Amino acid sequence: MNPLAQLSFNGMLPPSTLESVMIPQILAANDKARSMGEPFVQGLTWKSFYGERLWDTCRVAAGTALPTSEFQLFRVPSGQSTTEINGTTQYKKSDIDTNMTAAGQLPAGQMAWITSIQCRVTVQGALDDTVQTGDNLGLPLAPGIGSTLVAADDVLAINLAEAFYESILLKFKYNDITFEKGPLSFFPCRYGVSGVSGGFAYVPTTAGTGIMQNETILNNGFGGVWTLPVVRIIDSLFSFGATLQALNPFVPTRNTRIQVILEGLGAKAMTG
Repeated sequence: MNPLAQLSFNGMLPPSTLESVMIPQILAANDKARSMGEPFVQGLTWKSFYGERLWDTCRVAAGTALPTSEFQLFRVPSGQSTTEINGTTQYKKSDIDTNMTAAGQLPAGQMAWITSIQCRVTVQGALDDTVQTGDNLGLPLAPGIGSTLVAADDVLAINLAEAFYESILLKFKYNDITFEKGPLSFFPCRYGVSGVSGGFAYVPTTAGTGIMQNETILNNGFGGVWTLPVVRIIDSLFSFGATLQALNPFVPTRNTRIQVILEGLGAKAMTG
């Protein structure tokens, strides 16, 4: 067993502030392994640690049913090409999509201790005027203004959000073994949008349809996250990833992004 995985919290959840508890335990375990002639991490010091957020994103196209096959995340690094979860058009991922630099693993000398798995899915109540092509495929080009809204721009945001949260299964895998698993609603996210006012899109009138501004956005969860009961360690060069699978293959009504975030503590071996 990797000695750095032997972390104890006396039956309690990992603390929200990790520095005073986790780092001393990790360094002590590493020093013990070195003194006993067991595998240890060279160059691991207090300066090695930082707050870690490993993320990967899939893009969802409006108007096409989601496939029932599993979609792999953390397998396509930034700078390489992929497709939408329900599309075939290629686009090149960038740092807004993922911070992975290698397929399905952390590079040599880099480790992570994950304390929460979050799934960010935000749904807006109105369509963008136009969207991008090329490497920014499906992202907003002209988000629109209220005076340009027409009735067809109105999105039933609550219905669409619930369809995402209840229909798609998320699995976290380490060394091809599934650990955490559940619908997207089981992995709430702190990275939402606040300060947005509500509204309505249109009302029937005797002369036709009157259009009103619709400022609606929904996020997966209420800002709190599910803290893992055990710290999930990701070693250097060990395979990990997540999959998304739509067990209810519905048709999304607007372009959306689904982002999985592995949050916790990271470290990089250092010299000097």
